[in-house]
Amino acid sequence: MAEGNNIFKELEPKEQVPEYLKRAIVAEVDTIRNSMEVVTLFTEHFLKTITVAISEGATE
Repeated sequence: MAEGNNIFKELEPKEQVPEYLKRAIVAEVDTIRNSMEVVTLFTEHFLKTITVAISEGATE
């Protein structure tokens, strides 16, 4: 397919992305990453606590 007929070339922006939009996207990604970190830590510690409680109860 020739470059002139490539329909995907029409989808590419011809201008640069504004700086405020770049910062906003990075902030959103950071928020999602931090939220996932909190969920992971909570779930990991919660499951470890449950496992220890069950194993201690089984040994008694």
